Amino acid sequence: MAFEHEIRVTWGDCDPARIVYTARIPSFALDAINAWWEDVGGAGWYQMELDHNVGTPFVHMSLDFRAPVTPRHRLVCRVWPNRLGESSVGFRVDGYQNGELCFEGRFVCVFTIADAFRKSPPPVQIRDLVASHLVPDEWKTTGDLPALKETN
Repeated sequence: MAFEHEIRVTWGDCDPARIVYTARIPSFALDAINAWWEDVGGAGWYQMELDHNVGTPFVHMSLDFRAPVTPRHRLVCRVWPNRLGESSVGFRVDGYQNGELCFEGRFVCVFTIADAFRKSPPPVQIRDLVASHLVPDEWKTTGDLPALKETN
């Protein structure tokens, strides 16, 4: 099941065309992934890095834009891990406003020993946590993700 993170889009997020600046979209998606870690794992990136010596720097980001994002409605970002490698984790973030898909994003982080900045397999508890929430992209089309609630 996807985790949902709601973002209040404001006037200050917008460009002269009155839609969200393109550069804000990855920021919204990263905020949603951090919220997933906090909600599901109990610790966001800051705590993982400082308290557990686990880093997760990004090695890949891609976005497909489907509709403009505006301040008119809340942005609901649906987040789920979509792949788990030996030393990496992939996330999917789909952003919706008022039930309409606005963007689809794919993000990959590599696990590191934070203070050494050296690639490492994730700790077992993190691997197990991610594995228990894993939804490969091909599952999305089979209805394994619940329908998104409309927001007004």
